[in-house]
Amino acid sequence: MKYLFVIYTDIEYKQHLDHFKSQEFYEEICEDKNIEVIEWGTDYHTNYKDLPLKTQQMMKWCSENKEYDYLIKCDDTIFDEKWIHYSDRLDYEKLFLNEDFEHQWKWGEAHWKSYEHGFHDIYSNGVWGKWEVIGQLSEHYRGINLLKLNKHDWTNFKYSHLDLKVFDVSKLKEVPFFEGKFYVVSKDLSIFIGEQEKLAKDMVNHSPVEDYMVGYLAKDFR
Repeated sequence: MKYLFVIYTDIEYKQHLDHFKSQEFYEEICEDKNIEVIEWGTDYHTNYKDLPLKTQQMMKWCSENKEYDYLIKCDDTIFDEKWIHYSDRLDYEKLFLNEDFEHQWKWGEAHWKSYEHGFHDIYSNGVWGKWEVIGQLSEHYRGINLLKLNKHDWTNFKYSHLDLKVFDVSKLKEVPFFEGKFYVVSKDLSIFIGEQEKLAKDMVNHSPVEDYMVGYLAKDFR
């Protein structure tokens, strides 16, 4: 199995990229002859609302210029303290030797802190909850953290991203998708996504969520 591992970054994120590249995980994937590691976005800045187009263009370029069976998109911020719960899942052996991808993060509640309720993964920054195994959705689309957001969730998302001038909740369907911190698409699906420039531009103008876009396109892909 040949993987193309794309570190999704930005010219303003050099400190995040340097931190990512200081991890043992980075050294391990670089040493694996079946994984090619590249960076996307190191020489330019992308506003949040333009990420669907950035991802579409990344998929298009990679599918036209690289050889792989699966493309992995991984944010350079995934090792930052805010995302510390990913440290349990971002493991070279689990992902590339055992192909143990599909999970869903379940956030804890105040009365779930005890071990008897199973929510024992409590991290130094106060994040606590647990990972649950889920079934594989598709051979073409995999990931670490499956999200299932409804209209209420999207409304909360809108108000937590006040910098987004336009965000039309009504345009978003209840489609399961893997959080953009880390997801995997097949070569065929990456080609298909790379062809969707019009959709990506439309999403920039009304609902700019790049990982949702990938899940939406993967939903009926065969």
